[in-house]
Amino acid sequence: MRHAKVLGVLSFLFFTYHGGQADQPNLKRTTSREHQEIRLKFNLKPGDKYLFSSIVKQDITQEMMGQQIVTKQNMASDYIYDVQTVENGITTINVTFGAIKMDTDVASGMQQLHFDSENPEAGTGELKTLANLVGKSFLMRINEEGNVKEIEGLAEIIGSVDDQQAEILKQSFGDSTMIQNMNQITNIYPNKTVGKGDTWTKSFSGSVAGMLHSTATSEFTLSEINGDLAIVAVDGQLVFSKLENGGNPLLQGAELDLNGTQKGILELDIASGLPIKTALKQDISGNLEIQGMQIPMTIVSDITITGKKM
Repeated sequence: MRHAKVLGVLSFLFFTYHGGQADQPNLKRTTSREHQEIRLKFNLKPGDKYLFSSIVKQDITQEMMGQQIVTKQNMASDYIYDVQTVENGITTINVTFGAIKMDTDVASGMQQLHFDSENPEAGTGELKTLANLVGKSFLMRINEEGNVKEIEGLAEIIGSVDDQQAEILKQSFGDSTMIQNMNQITNIYPNKTVGKGDTWTKSFSGSVAGMLHSTATSEFTLSEINGDLAIVAVDGQLVFSKLENGGNPLLQGAELDLNGTQKGILELDIASGLPIKTALKQDISGNLEIQGMQIPMTIVSDITITGKKM
């Protein structure tokens, strides 16, 4: 039973994980490229409002006691960004949870979980607590490189929920996880002048929901300048391990060794830095060991994030 619970925790965790906190970018310039140069940075203006929509489709395959268990998950979520102020290169944004929809199918119907914020009462078990987020807002502060520096007010939203129900929110929408999720949308800029063919690298490292340690190194390449749009390719390496002194008792005594890749394309509005479309594919594989039992895992995720001005 403990094995199944651990797998469930990890499945939901990777379902909501997208990125991490980034270090300074390392810019490399090609010797042969077109002469046009642009400056890419997070440059949203006070008073503007944006809708970001995320769709994650994920297949998780686990092998346990000679059996292969496939979990298929789909999640759609909306966030409304209301830009408040820009001071000293820091943009303060009021972020509101919009619609949330989730569907999980374990082993072709052995277990199914559902939630749709348009009909929360029809949701499955603990997932109903996601309804506590819809319509709630918190503040987020981002620098010109798109690095989320601070989140304010989210802990109070989760803290207002019943303790038992709040646990799933803490795992999936706590401050550390939310910073990483938001960084996936915004932490992508070199904040330097670049031309076609130029690359920059960002290194990601941090905890995921107080349970796992993640390290990622991503190389971004400006592949095209198409009118008002910059087309950027991303090629990254991902490594996950158990967080030392992590807070979740289900992972005590467990060993985790997972790594993978993240590849995709970003479409950015050059003037504002608005990520109009992000399309990523993650391939992660490795092992989870619990009480001497080896559980091989593969996690394949297709992530699509779109942004538009409201």
